[in-house]
Amino acid sequence: MMQQQRLPHALIIGGVPGLGKLAFAKRLAAALLCQQQTSGNACGECKSCQLLAANSHPDFKIMQPEEAGKAILVDQVRGIQHAMATTAQQGGARVIIINGAADLNLNAANALLKQLEEPGANSYFLLLHQWPKSVLPTVRSRCQQLDIAIPSSEDALQWLQQQLIGIDVSNDAAIKLLQLANGGPLKALELHAAKAHQLRHQMLVDLTAILRGKESPVTVAHSWHKQPLDQMFSWWIEWLNDLIKLKMTASTLHLNNPDIVKLLQAVASRSNVMAIYSLLEKLTQQLSYINQRRNLNAQLVCEELLHQWYLLVRSGT
Repeated sequence: MMQQQRLPHALIIGGVPGLGKLAFAKRLAAALLCQQQTSGNACGECKSCQLLAANSHPDFKIMQPEEAGKAILVDQVRGIQHAMATTAQQGGARVIIINGAADLNLNAANALLKQLEEPGANSYFLLLHQWPKSVLPTVRSRCQQLDIAIPSSEDALQWLQQQLIGIDVSNDAAIKLLQLANGGPLKALELHAAKAHQLRHQMLVDLTAILRGKESPVTVAHSWHKQPLDQMFSWWIEWLNDLIKLKMTASTLHLNNPDIVKLLQAVASRSNVMAIYSLLEKLTQQLSYINQRRNLNAQLVCEELLHQWYLLVRSGT
């Protein structure tokens, strides 16, 4: 699009977490700002490239939540409006990367709309979007969508193994990390560093204990509510989807989590499919609320969901 001079002024770069969208956006920004592009790439040597490398380019900004897990606020958007209204100091393009298009709160998104509608000459907005979060329709309608594809499992596994050289991680463990990360290699590396496999294992231990009556939903909720619930609920949703497959077909061939097939079979034999769907719907709704940055009482949410899980094997077949 750059070579054909038809790059849109506002681009939403979407995909699952862990695909390198921010690195891609920075490289695109560098090319747009470069004073002597080489085959569509930044030269790395001109004054603009040197300023960018030193994090001091006056015509380049990255806007993102000021704290992890928080929203992008209207004052942050207003802070870039003056810069976008003036002439580029280096005489070329002006580029804004918004690292988290779904993190814009309503007021921030409304403030951004005017900039997206009237961006000015040679001005570009690169909005990063992580599935399955949702971008406000008013923002999305003013941008062109560019989705980054998940790499093949072979390519992703090869890259991940290269990053883990010298670390005792088996091939099966690396494959599992990629499954947990929905195919995003960078996310898989992040999950390994955060010891996510231990969190997932503890989740399964807790859920099994609740079903057997060895732990109460209240006790487990107390230990869960300070954990990364967006990740935990995503895993739980996957397990329920596998549970539904098992209930409907009685086949284990197409399960995404074959390592927990015994647990799934035990639950499937004692549960009602409508009760599973009900829990799945509730979990999906709560995950959506988390992604929308709603102010939830995490412990109460966990208690309610875990109590519904407890009742699952008592719902009959």
